[in-house]
Order: sequence, then C-alpha cells, then structure tokens
Amino acid sequence: MPYPHLIVARLYEQIGPMDRGERYEDRLQSALEVADAGEVTGGGSLITDAGEIAYAELELALSDLNGAVQRTVEVLERAGAPQGSEIINGREVLREFGRQQCVAVYLDGVSLPDAVYASLDIDDVIARLGESAGPDSFRGHWQGPEETGLYFFAPDAEEAFARMEPVLAELPIGQNARVVIRHGKGSLQPRTHRMPRR
Repeated sequence: MPYPHLIVARLYEQIGPMDRGERYEDRLQSALEVADAGEVTGGGSLITDAGEIAYAELELALSDLNGAVQRTVEVLERAGAPQGSEIINGREVLREFGRQQCVAVYLDGVSLPDAVYASLDIDDVIARLGESAGPDSFRGHWQGPEETGLYFFAPDAEEAFARMEPVLAELPIGQNARVVIRHGKGSLQPRTHRMPRR
C-alpha cells in the first residue's frame, strides 16, 4: 500500500552506502514492514568539497507522523544513530534524535617522517584506538588528499577521547593528528585537538 508521508531521516555520520544499508536501512525496513508503518524508499549522502561524507539520508514513506516516526527513531537509535540526527518533513525538522557521539581522528598523511609511513600498520592503529574508545566503536574511514579520517562512536565523546589520547600519543602516526571531538552537527559544539609532534 502507498504510505502518505514522505520524510527524510538525516544521520550526521560519515557512513558509505553499503554500511548505511547494513546498519540502518535493512533494520528499519524490517521494523516498518512488521508494523505496516512504512518503507525505506531510498538513501544518499552529502559529500563535502574534500570528498568526505558530511551526512547520510534515508528517504522514507510512513503511514503517519506519530507512531511510525517514533518507531523509526527507536530503530535508528538502537542501530547507533549519532546525536543531532533529524527527522525532516519537507523543510521542517520534526525532531532530533540519536545517542552516540563521534571522535574523528584525522591522521597526518603528508608531513611526518617517511619512516612513520613505511612502518604503518593501519589495522593495528584502528584496533588499538577502537579498543580504547569502546566495543564496536570504529565505524569507518575516509582517505583524503592530506589526511586519513578514522571515525569512532561512543555515548560520550569526551570520555572516549580521554581514553584514546594516551594511545594516540604513543603511536608514531598519531603525531600531528587532528582530532575532532563531537564531530558532526554544529549544534553539538565540536572541538578540535591537535596532537603534538615528537
């Protein structure tokens, strides 16, 4: 049956199409189908000039703007939606939702000694930072022209970074890294920390 309310769920997360489908779209589609509350009709991402994903969107057709919206929010929050995410109807933000905060670690890809890059084991870096940030915290990466972004999520980004900082300080590739705590929507008041060189 056609559902009358066309809305968008905007997720302030740097998540690619495949991961977006697995983490959010498939789970939400199943939950909406069971309740006959709507369906996922599409999705996309806004890309910055540098090529980094700014946010992802799910296009939805819902049966109503009360129970179906509430079900959508509950499913997306259980899946890990970041704080500042929005349910949008036309130009109106119906509500904000999300419980996770992002710590984005941008590794310096151009100015460190060659030996740092030659000996780099990126999987080990991700594993060590992820272990300190918390279980299942690592959500993905972005390869830019001068930086590599690693995205970690936790309920409290400040607490997560407090655990990550000494680990990052020990790693040779951690030198001069740009770390954005509460990375995402501007209303979360993100702050940037620059790791020292050694």
